[in-house]
Amino acid sequence: MASQDAENHYETGWGWAKIDWVYNEYMWIWVWLAVLTVVEVFIPEPEIFGALFEMILPAVGPVESLTTWLYELEFNRTFVVVSLIVLALVKTWLVAWYYMHLISEKPSIILVACAPFVFSVFLTVGIFPWQTTFGI
Repeated sequence: MASQDAENHYETGWGWAKIDWVYNEYMWIWVWLAVLTVVEVFIPEPEIFGALFEMILPAVGPVESLTTWLYELEFNRTFVVVSLIVLALVKTWLVAWYYMHLISEKPSIILVACAPFVFSVFLTVGIFPWQTTFGI
């Protein structure tokens, strides 16, 4: 049963698609997470999307040139690694901020929640083979 506050407030963004029990903010975060996941799949393997377009759309004109371009597209390894790390951090922030409700917590609780992240950054920097990659 919908609460009294949520019944008639679709114009203010309370419900999503006129469904009271689905909060608008959570659905938009879910959409952003889905889009970022598609981008995370595209960056290391763009030829997957070329095969997908080839299966779904008829191979005529611009679609054929798009699939050819996607099959030949390759990103630099450093770009792939850095962009996947950045996308993962953005998705982690979205989940923590909205689904773990850190947006409404005190700063001290946010610092406690971020402590494992700080530890993982130091661990990653310590393990990453900087000497062989950059010649340091």
